[in-house]
Amino acid sequence: MSTVREKLIEATFEEVFTKGYNGASLANILNRAEVKKGAMYHYFSSKKEMVLAMIKEQQQTRIERKWKPLIDEEEDTISVLTSILLDTKSWDLTNGCAFGNLMQESFDQDEDFALVLEEILQNWKNLFIDALNKALKNNQLKENTNIQQCATFIIATLEGAILLSKKSKDSQNYEDCMSQLTIFLNSLKK
Repeated sequence: MSTVREKLIEATFEEVFTKGYNGASLANILNRAEVKKGAMYHYFSSKKEMVLAMIKEQQQTRIERKWKPLIDEEEDTISVLTSILLDTKSWDLTNGCAFGNLMQESFDQDEDFALVLEEILQNWKNLFIDALNKALKNNQLKENTNIQQCATFIIATLEGAILLSKKSKDSQNYEDCMSQLTIFLNSLKK
């Protein structure tokens, strides 16, 4: 059974993911969590504090869960990476990326959000850097591959593709971008 704090974190994620930080209602979060306001104040002093905790706890966990097959892969890193990217059913192309949505809405509005989001973005980039370095070490990539630039390009393409699909309400945008990203990634293979 979930603790009150866990319920609040999960409800905060759902509310912020669907409505954004500014549109998120504390009353809706409390209703989703089935928690009274007084109980919330035992754990968090404000909606902002609760959202910052949710970002720190949920986003890194979700990134690690999503990319676990890539983290664990030893033999064919690029194939595992492209299979995750091409699996359209595993992406929410209607609501977008929870992390991307928060970055668009909050990155420049609040220094606390900017710091937390920048840390998560760097952790996500490091995940790709580590996977690509492993592929390079295992002789799967061309030696002249710029790992840092490639990791940045993967994130930018992925986030852009998800945003385009969300805005257009058409998954074809995502599929087209991932098709081109796959061609690029396969060109890096030895």
